[in-house]
Amino acid sequence: MPTTILWFRRDLRLSDHSALIEAVHAAGDEGEVVPIFCVDGALWGPSGDNRRAFLVGCLEALDADVGGRLAIRHGDPVTVIPKLAQECDATQVFVSADFGPYGTERDDAVEQALSESERELVRVGSPYAVEPGTVLNG
Repeated sequence: MPTTILWFRRDLRLSDHSALIEAVHAAGDEGEVVPIFCVDGALWGPSGDNRRAFLVGCLEALDADVGGRLAIRHGDPVTVIPKLAQECDATQVFVSADFGPYGTERDDAVEQALSESERELVRVGSPYAVEPGTVLNG
């Protein structure tokens, strides 16, 4: 049974989620998609109390929507995500592409860490309505 991972970040939704659709497709009829949210200290630390409370509420709702199967891990995604992939024997981790400086650097490091064990980070779509760089003027 193929297992894939869907790494939730900004886009804590199930409907119209390109990375989720691709993860389900890759897992196939016999496979499984493992949903995860990684509480990254680099993002959690600077967040205020209101933002943290809102995130916790959103994660509780998402966990309920996936039948209590949302894995929530704390730590540096560069170590957390590859470790979970190894635990689940997943060969692919699907994410919505992140275009910010921190997100791009983090994803590059996670991609490198996954590749060391012959696993793949698959960046799909974007959490934005229109991906940055697709609408050009003049």
